[in-house]
Amino acid sequence: MKIAFFGTHGTGKTTLAHELMSKLKKTGVDAGFVGEVARNCPFPINEGTTKKSQIWIILNQIIKELEAEEKSDVLICDRSVLDGYIYYVNKFGRSNVLEPLVKEHLKTYKRLVKVPIRGGFLKKDKVRSTDKEFKKRIDLQFNKLLKVLKVKYTELNKEDKTDEQIVLRVLSTLE
Repeated sequence: MKIAFFGTHGTGKTTLAHELMSKLKKTGVDAGFVGEVARNCPFPINEGTTKKSQIWIILNQIIKELEAEEKSDVLICDRSVLDGYIYYVNKFGRSNVLEPLVKEHLKTYKRLVKVPIRGGFLKKDKVRSTDKEFKKRIDLQFNKLLKVLKVKYTELNKEDKTDEQIVLRVLSTLE
């Protein structure tokens, strides 16, 4: 089983992914983790991204997931293949080459969880953009493309106040 959190940068996806993995492990579930690959991209990212950057991110996300899938019963990803594609679409528009690959890989997730913009997670770290307008544009791109691609996902909402409540809600959707 593979679960991925997705959404614009600086929303707390990594925190939620670690929290979910911890909760699963405490109940005896063999859970693994795939972290954000964009941090290791050797090319420009964020507003200055290039086609090469986003292709590298998309392909490395897929590779990391493939490498990790057989090592645990549940794999938690703090990004999905869709994330890299959204940043690509934001800058360059949709791709007739990448989109079929992304759509096919999306089928490998048991659950996709969209994390909305939440305060307190976007910090200057020399990797993520702190431009709030850029962050909002990426979030809007997610909303548009999710409809176009007809992606099934769980969306967090305002009732989900704490990370603990969010993780419990995600767990309840898996049963």
